[in-house]
Amino acid sequence: MVKNIDLRELWKNLSTAKSVVLFPHVNPDGDAVGACVALCLTLREHGVDCKVCSGKVPDYLGFLNTSYFIDDREVGNPEICVAVDCSEDYRMDRRGGAFYRGNKHYCIDHHQTDCGFGDRFYIDGAAAAACTIIFDMLKEAGAVLSRDAANAIYTGICTDTGNFKHANTDSRSHNIAAELLEVGVDHTEIMASLYKNRSMKKVLCESRAIEKAFVFSGGRGIISYLSSEEMAKINATHEDTDEIIDKLRDIAGVEMAAYLEEREEGIKISMRAKTYGNVRDICRSFGGGGHIAAAGATVKMSMEDAFAAVKRAIEESL
Repeated sequence: MVKNIDLRELWKNLSTAKSVVLFPHVNPDGDAVGACVALCLTLREHGVDCKVCSGKVPDYLGFLNTSYFIDDREVGNPEICVAVDCSEDYRMDRRGGAFYRGNKHYCIDHHQTDCGFGDRFYIDGAAAAACTIIFDMLKEAGAVLSRDAANAIYTGICTDTGNFKHANTDSRSHNIAAELLEVGVDHTEIMASLYKNRSMKKVLCESRAIEKAFVFSGGRGIISYLSSEEMAKINATHEDTDEIIDKLRDIAGVEMAAYLEEREEGIKISMRAKTYGNVRDICRSFGGGGHIAAAGATVKMSMEDAFAAVKRAIEESL
């Protein structure tokens, strides 16, 4: 664990601040959004003017209470800015400038790292999700969770553990989920929103990526990609491709999977490992990071070069 502040002091500082703005990572997922929603709503209930400066929230998370989400142009000069589920400040993308307009800068994260950033940071690499840390902090502080906040934390833990299927799932994840169910989270609604409302565009993207997948290293490695032209043909967005990497990893015999996608900022690399592989180190070599079994990076090179480089890195690792 990397920290220079404990949870009680962290909560005291946040809950006594006049204004706080939370910053999830770029292209926020269920954990990033869930952690920000839960913390924002709870701080507001304690009289703090709290908002969330985020990029576009995926449609599948539309059931969460994001009424206090703002654009970076609306940030102003808050007392405290907090990076949430964000291991490096560059992962806030263009919102980084707004983050540093705050008087103080905090970081709450669960990605394994050698150091934190900001004036105060709490990083627990053993936590399955950022929502786990938020739950622990609020519980230790004796804060009462609203139903909306509980739904948000439950969503974050579900998504970052792959609905309790990933290797990061532990007793802590299940215990928190059980407590949240006692609070009254709507498990049925959350599961339907997360896993039972797949768009046709998402299905088509996954089908095309799997059809193009290249298997190597005796079936233990797999890699695929989609070009911007392919996505444009079916009017697909990045949100429609967010589960492709998991579909590739789930194929029998595969240990390491990689999915590459053309974006404005470069080639986005998403990687997953099934049991023993370490994709975090591979993504770090490309300037990214993440977890041992789930990581990513963005590189400035052609799709052909990126494909070859990632494939070679997986072969060497396997």
